[in-house]
Amino acid sequence: MQAQQRATDPGDCLGAIPIKDSVVVCDRPGRGFGNVLEVKENPAADLQWLEREHHSTWYLFRAPVTTLLTFDIIPKNTEDDVDFLLFEGNIPDICTKILSKQVSPVRSNISRNDKAIGSMCGLSKEATEDYVRSGVGHCYSRAIDVKEGDLYYLLVDYPDRPRDGFTIRFHYDPPPPPPVAEQLPQQLNINITDETTGSPVEAAVAIEGMRFDSVIEAKGRNHYEFRMDTYRRLKINCLRKGYMFHSEKLVTNGQAEVQLDIKLTPIAPGAHVVLDDIRFVGNESKVMRNSEASLYLLLRFMQENPAAEVQIEGHVNGPTYKKNSKEFIELSTSRAKTVYNFLMVNDVDPGRVTYVGKGNAEMLFPDPKNQAESEANRRVEVRITAYDALATPSGPGLHRSSQ
Repeated sequence: MQAQQRATDPGDCLGAIPIKDSVVVCDRPGRGFGNVLEVKENPAADLQWLEREHHSTWYLFRAPVTTLLTFDIIPKNTEDDVDFLLFEGNIPDICTKILSKQVSPVRSNISRNDKAIGSMCGLSKEATEDYVRSGVGHCYSRAIDVKEGDLYYLLVDYPDRPRDGFTIRFHYDPPPPPPVAEQLPQQLNINITDETTGSPVEAAVAIEGMRFDSVIEAKGRNHYEFRMDTYRRLKINCLRKGYMFHSEKLVTNGQAEVQLDIKLTPIAPGAHVVLDDIRFVGNESKVMRNSEASLYLLLRFMQENPAAEVQIEGHVNGPTYKKNSKEFIELSTSRAKTVYNFLMVNDVDPGRVTYVGKGNAEMLFPDPKNQAESEANRRVEVRITAYDALATPSGPGLHRSSQ
């Protein structure tokens, strides 16, 4: 259990995220308490319980070995105060029983954050108390003896709105034995070449869907080999300085070997990429949560290629008899500006980016027959306007920041 797991976290016990690694990174902690307020109406001075959930995250995990369990919860921002409750989980209908207080935490720590230790909290061998109540107190509670296979539920709670995420590091004494190497049944081969010359080029790849709730990343080669389970739904992002970024979806079957050839296009004025994974809520400029990976891929491209200037083009899904109505132009412009604003808040030079709304004039599916085709029409395209140090002047229909 040496890998690192990344997780975006729900706020309810029912549906808690399984922890499978010894390090869990939460970049975006829960805002609010989810759909159910499992912990509530407790006295402020209660020894075991939070007064109530505030901004909460629920996890569940099994002890990998009979051992003494400790862990650290490490906030990224030391201004954040993080509390936790730990419950034994080998109980039928555990979440309902937590709500009705038929079960109680086996460990908890509600102490005020101590910036001298980075505002960390958790379980430690040195701590002597099972429970630390609200107020000034030790930020660690006593380590707990666990048996292999025991199930636990961990509630992480911010009493105030989170400023940033956190990392959980689990420690086992003695540690679990090293995992037995698993020979997965399918091999993915990726070859990367220059589309113009056909020559191999080294590029970084990031693969979603190969492992549960994690992204596999690699760089520095033009040929990659990965072992994985069959019948995977993959998204492969590929990036190299001087080339347009590449994003591709791949559904594998049961064959022993899968071959993927990626051809990267050199950056040049007029070159463009369709970001079909930047999807929007219908009739809104709000980006769907599953689109964030594509936004960060675009950001990384802009950071890697500071000489590139781009135009962000927004598109909407709308009936062709209302082609480019004022409503569609405004909505598509708003969507393009949403992507533009994302780049701005991440410190991209505003002189390198323009945005424009195309309305529904260039739908990929003029007569969409299903939801997938409708969502594909609600897309963003990125077009290279210049690949040198000179700024591209604004023209009619283009928008540039005045900041």
